[in-house]
Amino acid sequence: MIHIQQSKKSFTLVELMIVIAILAILSAIVIFALNPTELFKKSRDSRRLADMQIISSAISFMESWNVDGLDLGTSTVIYLSLPDTSSTCSSYSLPTPPSGFSYNCVSNTNLRNADSTGWIPIDFTITEGNKYFAALPIDPTNNINYYYSYNPGGSFEVNAFLESTDNINKYAFNDGGDSMNAIEYGTDLFDMPNTFPHNWIKVPGNSLYGTSDFWVMQYEAKYSIDGHGASDATTDCKADASYDTYDWNKACSYTASNTINVVSNPLGSPIAGVTHTEAKAICVALGGHLITNQEWMTIVRNIDQQPTNWTSGTKGTGYLFNGNSADTARGYNGSDPDKGLNRNIRSSHRLSNSSVIYDLSGNVWEHVLVDINDTLLNTLPNDGGATGWRYVELTNLTTDGDFASMDELKPTDPTWDADQGMGKVYTNSAVQTNRVLLRGGYWNNTSTAGVLAAFLNLGAGSDLHIGFRCAR
Repeated sequence: MIHIQQSKKSFTLVELMIVIAILAILSAIVIFALNPTELFKKSRDSRRLADMQIISSAISFMESWNVDGLDLGTSTVIYLSLPDTSSTCSSYSLPTPPSGFSYNCVSNTNLRNADSTGWIPIDFTITEGNKYFAALPIDPTNNINYYYSYNPGGSFEVNAFLESTDNINKYAFNDGGDSMNAIEYGTDLFDMPNTFPHNWIKVPGNSLYGTSDFWVMQYEAKYSIDGHGASDATTDCKADASYDTYDWNKACSYTASNTINVVSNPLGSPIAGVTHTEAKAICVALGGHLITNQEWMTIVRNIDQQPTNWTSGTKGTGYLFNGNSADTARGYNGSDPDKGLNRNIRSSHRLSNSSVIYDLSGNVWEHVLVDINDTLLNTLPNDGGATGWRYVELTNLTTDGDFASMDELKPTDPTWDADQGMGKVYTNSAVQTNRVLLRGGYWNNTSTAGVLAAFLNLGAGSDLHIGFRCAR
């Protein structure tokens, strides 16, 4: 009998390592393609969108029944989905609410009750209204940056902050409300006061400037007359017939003494005529601080790397947008200053995380802290050339003065100058006394405006071309 012996072949160690390596590469490609972080954001946003619809529908249903004794809550209270043992939400670092308003929180035990003891003060159990939910929805994250809020009156608004930039652009920008990063539902989408984080964006940190991720106003600071979002100043509150700015120190119909009515909003006239000291105090009242130069540079070094911010669509060619500066090659010539929901694309810059910031260049100059300690400038950066006040190209600077280094003044590529839309520095080679830092340029600076433009000839005073924005 002939016996045939079968050959048994196993994988060698090398072959196994190759297969494992291929699988690892394929897994990495799949994970990269799926972008799990973005998927989780969109998943949470989907729940937020659904929750806003169901809450709004439930409240409208209750109103349509016109139930006797139906209590929608107090019109001057902002009801939050954040649990707290304090009824005023004092355990959270929330900004002071606008004049006349207060926050309301309930305990974690009662948070989701649908009988008026939950975070929404409506008794949904007195009719079939509770068919919408057995328990009140809350935000899937439910922290200081992402939570639900409700404000009633003769009308009502309920909203949630979205995480995915795609969703923000798709929904928050197009829901008809005045918050550009919250989805808003209700019968009046201008009810909810625009406190942080309404119209604030998160900026990725930069180790070069010692910054971690931080939040910044998406728009220049505006004054809100009633706390429900930015309102245009009446004629007597404007700087004059020519400048559409809200004059901070002008006696007019609406006093500007109430700093907590300052908001970040696309609507309304930019605040101007504010001193450096006043701008700092306002930002502190909002729970933040006047933006620092390190934070400003973190933003600039981010946006100058994004091709979409350049006129050519290619990084380093053409010009970096310099906004409403009357420079039609690099920016555009809009109103003095410009505002509104439908702005020229060159008024904005996109960050690497897809967040969008407006008017970092052009529109109005902005007060900026040289550092968190607000070091004032005595020795100014200059090019070693002629004396006297004049605009100097960034590329020609040879000394950084009282700044920490040239990195605090220049773009990622030190060869970029005003021709690339960076702006110029208004400086003096002679020693000065306690000068503050202004950045960005204003509506008529043309090519001297830019994200790195700096004006160093201001001390304690103010000007109707100068505004500010806050960070936190």
